[in-house]
Amino acid sequence: MKKTLLLVVAAVLSCISAMAQWNSNNAENLLVWPNSSYYTSDMKTTPDGHVWLAVHHPFRNVEKDYSGVTVALQLIDSLGNFCFEEPIEISDYQSRSWTSCGEFLYVDREGNAIVAVYDWRQGVEYYEGYTVYKISPKGEFLWGEEGITLEGENVYDLVASMTICQIADGSYVFAWQRNQRDNSQHMSIELQRISAEGEMLWNAEDVRLYDEKITYQYPYLVDGGNNQVIMLYAKGSAQDLMARKLDFDGSSVWSEDTRVYNGGWGSIPIWTLIDVTPVDGGFIVSWNDDRYFTQIESAYMAYVKSNGEIGFTVDNGQILGLSGWRALSVKCNYDKASDSFYAMWNECSSSQAWYRVVAQRISRDGELLWGENALELKPMEQTAYGYGSLHSGINGEMAFFYMRNYSGTFGNVEAFVTTVNVNDTTIRRESEFTKGERVSEKASLQTTPMINNSYWVAKWTDNGSHDDEELSDRLLMQRINNDFTLGNPNDDGAVESVRAEESNFVALATLVEGEAMFATNFATATQATLAIYDINGALVATPFEGVLAAGKQYIEWNANVPAGIYLATLTSAQGVETVKVLVK
Repeated sequence: MKKTLLLVVAAVLSCISAMAQWNSNNAENLLVWPNSSYYTSDMKTTPDGHVWLAVHHPFRNVEKDYSGVTVALQLIDSLGNFCFEEPIEISDYQSRSWTSCGEFLYVDREGNAIVAVYDWRQGVEYYEGYTVYKISPKGEFLWGEEGITLEGENVYDLVASMTICQIADGSYVFAWQRNQRDNSQHMSIELQRISAEGEMLWNAEDVRLYDEKITYQYPYLVDGGNNQVIMLYAKGSAQDLMARKLDFDGSSVWSEDTRVYNGGWGSIPIWTLIDVTPVDGGFIVSWNDDRYFTQIESAYMAYVKSNGEIGFTVDNGQILGLSGWRALSVKCNYDKASDSFYAMWNECSSSQAWYRVVAQRISRDGELLWGENALELKPMEQTAYGYGSLHSGINGEMAFFYMRNYSGTFGNVEAFVTTVNVNDTTIRRESEFTKGERVSEKASLQTTPMINNSYWVAKWTDNGSHDDEELSDRLLMQRINNDFTLGNPNDDGAVESVRAEESNFVALATLVEGEAMFATNFATATQATLAIYDINGALVATPFEGVLAAGKQYIEWNANVPAGIYLATLTSAQGVETVKVLVK
């Protein structure tokens, strides 16, 4: 199997081949995937502020004469540098040429990417199975280039809805749905736990949710604490929402599963309606439904505590607003600073010709703190809003992201962020962070939680317009700072990484503890400065400033700093060279 993986020192050191790419011009955003075909994309942040980008795209294996879908991975640092010269292609096994719902990218506490792919590698045509990979920030395949096949030969027809969670001991729990072997009309939920080193820890027969007369679908995993996980899932033909807590051995912790909602969803798949956020070993879940068959959907939220109790005083979810408009696309979040739950959704007329955006703050016992009609972020207009998300901000703010379609037809979509003071509900700021001279259709906005209390990262699809097909179907990203500026702060002081034709500067080790050692090798004596920056571009130390003698010289840095990734930049008459070190 061929994988595009850098084997040279540049890839190991990472992030040294390009200058900082974030741009303060909102018409020149970071292009992360060119105008070539792809199905879906996802991004997740690492603890040190990098962003893993995964793109699900089709491929054609000419030699073996088959097609399929694979995942390409790229790591982008806080300055907008690509950490790999080319994306890492995960696999090239034959598969169906469409994607399934559910998560296929997860980032663990060490910054590794956990990627799930499904294909026919077990040798049974049209029968799919999941294989999972663990990729380090250096591009290493930590579970081998073939990954770990979760089910071995136990494959039969459809798989979907992969969800992943890391627990306290460093192991990972995986859950997904598949057709039952003996009845394709019903689905089961399969589960597996894998150690950090890649050892399978559960017997599938002991932990799966299976009943020949009942279907189980759409699992969502959250960390339940104490090496346990909580799984939200749909049960039965009515798709009741249920929650089950699993111990580290796969057994149920609670005496019985918690019923979150009695079900009744209509024809829309519920994985498109549900949003889940972990809260203190439990979770909140938001959705919309028309349980009274009025043709008017309402927004709901439920809170399940770590002990399985429902946190609100009502069953089947707390209604979040009573405006009488249709409520769609409900998203939720938990803000630790205010110890409150938040939700945002779109409201529209029955014909979906008029739209507005609203938000709600909910206490832990279900009280609607922003009133029965919720807080209006954008008034009702003849325009469409979509792709909402919300994250904690700073100074008592919540940030709400969304897209607006100005034209109502193809051609004029932009993305916004609005921040709200959670205590007095004043809208503090609004920014149109994709606005530029070029009008284009945009979609699929995704945002990260605030990174290092400093910025968010947004990703979206730019579908171009009717007259610029060469600029269509691109993935773009942007850094949005907490002061609403775009790109890298203090651009004049940003670290620029330039590749030298022949390296005069290397780190003797890229993983260090206590002290780091660098080597230089210039043909003649040269004036030079070695500066150490953190991943946000802030100067941490200047271990050397002076004249470096010709030949191999060594510079020591006492790395008495918090664990994380640091950029060591040597500036001399020969140029600027940067290497990356990871401090344990």
